[in-house]
Amino acid sequence: MVESARSKAHMRIVVVNGRVYWKKLRWVYQTRDVFNIWGILQLLRLYPRKLPDLDIMFECGDKPVIQKSDYSGSNANNVTPIFHYCGSDSSLDIVFPDWSFWGWPELQIKPWEALRKDLEAGNKRVKWIDRIPYAYWKGNPRVGLVRNELLKCNLTDRHDWGALIYDLNWGLARQGRYKSTDLAKQCTHRYKIYIEGFAWSVSEKYILACDSMSLLVTPHYYDFFTRSLLPSIHYWPINENNMCKSIKSAVNWGNKHPQQVQEIGKAGSKFIQEELKMKNVYDYMFHLLYGYGKLLKYKPTVPEGSVEVCLETMACSGPELEKTFKMSSRVSGPADTSPCTMPPPYDPTTLQSFLERKSNLAKQVERWEASENR
Repeated sequence: MVESARSKAHMRIVVVNGRVYWKKLRWVYQTRDVFNIWGILQLLRLYPRKLPDLDIMFECGDKPVIQKSDYSGSNANNVTPIFHYCGSDSSLDIVFPDWSFWGWPELQIKPWEALRKDLEAGNKRVKWIDRIPYAYWKGNPRVGLVRNELLKCNLTDRHDWGALIYDLNWGLARQGRYKSTDLAKQCTHRYKIYIEGFAWSVSEKYILACDSMSLLVTPHYYDFFTRSLLPSIHYWPINENNMCKSIKSAVNWGNKHPQQVQEIGKAGSKFIQEELKMKNVYDYMFHLLYGYGKLLKYKPTVPEGSVEVCLETMACSGPELEKTFKMSSRVSGPADTSPCTMPPPYDPTTLQSFLERKSNLAKQVERWEASENR
């Protein structure tokens, strides 16, 4: 079954007796593959000799590639296993932390643990009440139709939708001119917009960590932590089919109810700061890979054409910033404690109750918004 994922995967990662082997199958954008491999090496350093041998096919693009609709009837139990950054209700990809947790040198974004602390400090620079009373978004609008629609919500001489939208110039970005995209200095608006691109966007954790109330435009994809977030508790939902009016309504309501907005913003930020510490990220990786490895019905072997990778060789390869990020995200050594104990999965009743609560909270916002726009 693992072999069946070859045509869709960008790389194959095999772990045999604690040693990591890598085979590149297709071209990968930027250094996504490099930093994910680096992350797996850190996991093995943190919890040595605790994982079984592994044989992983990894997809490094934006969209999930294993569709539920392709597996039904007699084929339902033969799903192609492939690891990826996000999933959706219509896909079956195995969701794994994205590369940026260990750094994104092309955008000069630090590894997550350092950036998380920078964002926490950045939140204290401007009190919420002193922040600009608009919704803020800065990014690349050329990676999805919904982002093109978002551009129409920008403040103009004729319309004030309560939003300030900035088109990030990737041409300047590639020249290294990134001072204006320092994420820790962007916690200056009362509201921040999250909107998907081709699929899920890596920016979600950065936006939620800002103490500003996050406005999430109807997401269709999720990464490994976002399904625990609740509308009107951790963020404010924005209707993608009526986006500008929805943003305007949220901003108007928020500016009239500063206490509630600050509570929502802080709840989202607290979730990111506490739940998304690197120890928790590594523990998620551990339990996911441990469970996956135990399902393999064969002993993995090193594929022909693979290259062994280790901490020392990877740490010394690549441009200077890439090496800097690797060293700053390097774990100091084996953990003093074991991985956290994985709680049992939700029973059907509890899961249904949670999903109903999430749906009801979103519907409450929709009803309020509809009454405001009459």
